[in-house]
Amino acid sequence: MDERLWQVLVRHFSGVATPAEEEELRAWGEAGPANAAELRALRAVWDASGGLPARGRAGAAWSRVAGRTGIAAGDGAIPGVHPIHARRPAAKPFAWRAAVLRIAAVLVVGFAAALLTPFGRDHVLRHTVATGKGEQKTLRLADGTTVRLGVSSRLSWPRRFGGSARDVRLNGAAYFDVAHDARRPFTVYTPDAVTRVLGTRFTVRDYAGSEPARIAVTEGRVAVLPASAPTRDLAGAAILVRGQAAEVASGRAAVVRTADEQRDLAWTRGTITFTNAPVRDVAAEVSRWYDVDLQVPDPALAARHLTITFDHEPLETVLQEMAAALNARVERRGLTVVLTAAPPARTERPAAPTYTL
Repeated sequence: MDERLWQVLVRHFSGVATPAEEEELRAWGEAGPANAAELRALRAVWDASGGLPARGRAGAAWSRVAGRTGIAAGDGAIPGVHPIHARRPAAKPFAWRAAVLRIAAVLVVGFAAALLTPFGRDHVLRHTVATGKGEQKTLRLADGTTVRLGVSSRLSWPRRFGGSARDVRLNGAAYFDVAHDARRPFTVYTPDAVTRVLGTRFTVRDYAGSEPARIAVTEGRVAVLPASAPTRDLAGAAILVRGQAAEVASGRAAVVRTADEQRDLAWTRGTITFTNAPVRDVAAEVSRWYDVDLQVPDPALAARHLTITFDHEPLETVLQEMAAALNARVERRGLTVVLTAAPPARTERPAAPTYTL
C-alpha cells in the first residue's frame, strides 16, 4: 500500500474522504483477497482504538508524537487537533489535515503491524509473561491450557482466543498441557519452528540464536514445521507421537524416534542435564539458570562435548564440576565468568647425573 492510499485510508476512517477517494479505496479492496483481508484488519484496529482509554499526560504524549512525525509541538494546545475519534468539522485547513493524516498513519501502521502477523491476528490486546535467570512460572491460558515457562523465556498469547485458532509465541522453553479443542488447533510459534496440536502434552525448547529447536511429545500427537516453511497447511510437517522428539535447524525438521525424557523434562523439576552436548550450549544454559554470564572464548574448548547433570547445586559447585570435567580454569569478574583451557602441566626434567672421580 503506497503513501497515497494510506492517506485515503485514514480519511476514509475519519469520515472525511471524498466520493472519488471512497471509490479508489473500494476498487483497491476488491482487487484481491489479500487487499480485502488487510482492509478488514485495519478497520478492526481502527474500531478497537476508539475504546482505548485516553488517560495520561496529554502534553507529554503530544510531544512524543510530534517528535516522531516531525510536527512542531509548540506550546499549550494545538489548534484544530482533536482525538482521532472525535467529531470534526467537514472543512479543515490543509496544514491541519496533513498533520492529522501523518499522526493517524503512525498509529494505524503500528496497530496493523501487530494485527497482521500470524501471531497477532486474533486480538490486539495480548498477555506477555517473561521469566528471568533461574526463574520459572506456571501459567493458565483462557482456553484451559496450562504452561510451565522455563528460565529466561518469554511467552505471549491473546487475551482471549477467537476465530479458528489458538496461537502463542515463545522464545525459550516451555512445557504445554493443551486443552483439547478439535475446532481450534493450538500453535506455538518460536524463532525456528512452528508446532501445531489439538490437545496434548509436549515441551518446546527454542532460544533465539542458540542450539537447534527441540520439540518432545509426552502425550498425543504434534506436527512440527520449520518457521521458514512457505505454507502452514502442514504439508511436509514432521508428525510426532508420544515418546518422540524433533530438532529443527537450518530450515529442516529431523525426527528423533526416541525422545530423551530425562533431558527434555528435567528442567521442569529444576534439573539441568546434558548428554554429549557442546560446551557452548552448556555454558548458555548455566547463564540462564544462574545470574551470571558464562563465557567460553576459546573456540576449541567451546566445541568440546560434555555429559553432565546439575540438580539444584550452587553456582560454585557447577563451575567446579565443569572445570574438572574439561580440565579448565574458571575466572570470575563480578557477574562475568570466563572458562578457559588449563595450561598443560609442566614436566620437570630429571637432574643430570653427577659423577665423582
